Amino acid sequence: MEIPARSIVYLVSMLCISSALYATAPERYVYPYGSYVHQFKVTNAKPITERVTLYSRENDETNNTIARRAILVRYPNAQANIVISHGFMCNKFDVGFLRSMFPQGKFNFLTFDFRAHGEDTAGQCCTFGRDEAHDVQAAAQFFKQHDLLKKLPTFGYGFSMGAVASIEAQAKDPSLFYAMILDCPFDKSENVVKNALQGMKFSLFGYEFDFPGRAYLERYAFHPYVQEFIKFTLKTLAHMDAKNIQTYMYRFSPAESVKKITVPCFFIHCKKDQRVPLEAIRTIYSGAQGQKRLWVTNGRNHYDSVFYNPEKYSKRINKFLESVIDGSIVKEKREIVLEDKDEEPTRSGSAQGV
Repeated sequence: MEIPARSIVYLVSMLCISSALYATAPERYVYPYGSYVHQFKVTNAKPITERVTLYSRENDETNNTIARRAILVRYPNAQANIVISHGFMCNKFDVGFLRSMFPQGKFNFLTFDFRAHGEDTAGQCCTFGRDEAHDVQAAAQFFKQHDLLKKLPTFGYGFSMGAVASIEAQAKDPSLFYAMILDCPFDKSENVVKNALQGMKFSLFGYEFDFPGRAYLERYAFHPYVQEFIKFTLKTLAHMDAKNIQTYMYRFSPAESVKKITVPCFFIHCKKDQRVPLEAIRTIYSGAQGQKRLWVTNGRNHYDSVFYNPEKYSKRINKFLESVIDGSIVKEKREIVLEDKDEEPTRSGSAQGV
């Protein structure tokens, strides 16, 4: 039987229209935990992972450099770079999980070992953020000098000592980072010592007394002859067991250094942080000169916000970075302070305000 030409033309036209509509329609995925339909873009972003070496200055007094080992994870269509700076007694592998807090393919990442941490530590000394600032600078400069990545904005993410080192690095070079996320930095190194020494007490006949000479130790904490005792105190009272990490505590103040920072900053701190009191982050926050956000969480101890509520943590830090990338942050209030309510669920995915 002969099919009319008009019918063939009509059939071909309908097939073309259907194909076009299907090609432009978003892919849909039914989540296993719920009956809703989610719309999203499918990306086939595959990371390129490389081991790299950074060369950072030993300190402010010399141009001699030390080699630090790092891991670069990059994507072909990333929109920005992120330097992840770890805390005391961690290394580049320990913080690798933080990459999963960000949308896949959107950011390139560089994780690295601070001096005296991780690989190749011979002859190195940890200074709790003072000289580590040069390690952070070397990491950021790696992105800025990379042929394929130097045109992208570079962000800094650091926690504890890593946050302190990032503050010190940005104060030395105000153009280093485009914006920063700083989780639980301390305000002054002398306050770290003071908080540790406050635990030095002894009991006698049911009464508790301050340890004799505590005031003397606080006053001379940064003297070379007192350093060994300070390290012992940090280990036994502040639970900062350095194991095989060589340390030396200098007097410096991130609360003063942050006054030189004008880029957008997102500060995060736990209400129940026993190592760094809440007053410390409020002091640092008040000193920052640019667009700034402070989020006080229900975290149970030092650097616990990310573990206490990872969904909310991820959502808030990504919303902050997105507002910097698209420029919308300049239309928001210069200062925003958020504090989680005590009764808030630990697994709340909502993140309003930031």
